[in-house]
Amino acid sequence: DRPARVRTPDGELEADLVVAADGIHSAVRRALFPDHPGPVYSGFTTWRLVIPVPGVGFASHETWGRGRIWGTHPLKDGRVYAYAAAVTPAAGHAADERAELLHRYGDWHDPIPAVLAAARPEDVLRHDVHHIAEPLPAYHRGRVALLGDAAHAMPPNLGQGGNQAVEDAVVLAHHNQDLAAYTAARLPRTTAIARQAVKVARLNLMSNRAGIAVRDAAILALSKAGPALFLRGFDGIADWRPPQPPYASRRTQVGERYER
Repeated sequence: DRPARVRTPDGELEADLVVAADGIHSAVRRALFPDHPGPVYSGFTTWRLVIPVPGVGFASHETWGRGRIWGTHPLKDGRVYAYAAAVTPAAGHAADERAELLHRYGDWHDPIPAVLAAARPEDVLRHDVHHIAEPLPAYHRGRVALLGDAAHAMPPNLGQGGNQAVEDAVVLAHHNQDLAAYTAARLPRTTAIARQAVKVARLNLMSNRAGIAVRDAAILALSKAGPALFLRGFDGIADWRPPQPPYASRRTQVGERYER
């Protein structure tokens, strides 16, 4: 029955609800659940860059190698978003990350050499990937709710980190008066998706030659069968629907009429 109190260097704040969206290394999560082990290293590091690549036209792609991947995507403003990932020991860094990318990917197919040729060392970001392997017991405590990576950080291989944070926000808005219901709605779903993301990361970054041969043969067979089989992997993820409040409009069967 008391408000939440947040102490800051500028003074104390009171609120009916505190939303902690402070990322994978969340200080609020550590304060709420001090016995939780926190994020663990996912086994690979990533490089990212967004740069113009003049005179190069191509479609989006993601290429899998042995313990390495590279993706390139043209953006609407003419620049290119490129990313790479490789299985490496944690906390590794190179004096020149562009040179490191050239060493690892310089002999890969087009347009990868052109992207690297257009990049400067300062264009390249490198970050180890971490995820929360042991789910939290809840996504709330008292009047505080955890959201996004602070609650359920996952590898990026399903592209669901940001998406799940948006879902969190929608559900939290629906259940802002009942944080136990927020936890009940979000914890099972995000735990399942995070575990699936870990499995996909292991598949993407496989290093065993025999396993890679089996993986590639399976993907080839699926690609010949049609894209619908690939999309089945997103069943239960991309078909999510937000909770509907009792006052939501419902489309009737009569043309464009709506009723409340």
